[in-house]
Parts: sequence; structure tokens; C-alpha cells
Amino acid sequence: MSTSRKKAASSNGVDLQELREQEVLRANRELAAYFKGRRTEREARAALKIVKAFIRDRERIDPAKRRPLPGAAPAQSRKNTARRKVSATSKRRRRMPPIDAPAGAAPASRSSTHEDGVGEHRGVAVALTHD
Repeated sequence: MSTSRKKAASSNGVDLQELREQEVLRANRELAAYFKGRRTEREARAALKIVKAFIRDRERIDPAKRRPLPGAAPAQSRKNTARRKVSATSKRRRRMPPIDAPAGAAPASRSSTHEDGVGEHRGVAVALTHD
């Protein structure tokens, strides 16, 4: 007793297509997890087979009739959406506080060399070699 997996194409064709797209999205996440070191190579190969089969079937469909790729927004909505600007206050780099320079040193360069060959950079002594 075997049950047929194929059903009427008119009523369930879209449902099967959506199911397949969800499977491709899951496989794509599996591949990403593999490259982050969270999945094995065996799991990645299985996911890659799913993606390759989806692409192979997609190539056979007329380009005008193809649905958008899973996970991608339709072409019309992409054109209408504008990029969000990140405000300057939300992403600021933390800067090191200014270090008080010793008297007589140039504050702009923050580095100096003494006559004994010992350099100083941001208050840390660094030995310089002389050739």
C-alpha cells in the first residue's frame, strides 16, 4: 500500500512550490551554518543537493514565468524601498581619551624619541634599534 504524493496540480501546485521554497531556505541556512562551523560536511552536502536541484528545475522554466527566488523580495517592492540612513548618534566609534603629553613634547604626533634611542608613543616606552 503506497500513497501517492502527487496531487492535483491546480489546487496544490502553489502549495508544493511554497513547500519547496521553504525547504530551499532551510538548506541555505544549513549551508551558512556549515561555513560558520556549526554543521558537518555531510549535512552541507545534503543541503547543497537540495539547492542544486531547485536551481536545475528553475532553469527549465521560462524566465518570464519564474517566481522570485526564495527569500528575495519581489522586484517591484525593491525599487520602491529606500535605504535607511543610520544616524550619527546610533553608530559612533569609541575614541581613546586624549593623553596629556609631557611638557615640551609635540602633542599632535603623540610620539617622540629621546637621545638615548628610547622612543615614546602614547606614554609607552619603546626601544628603537639603531643601524
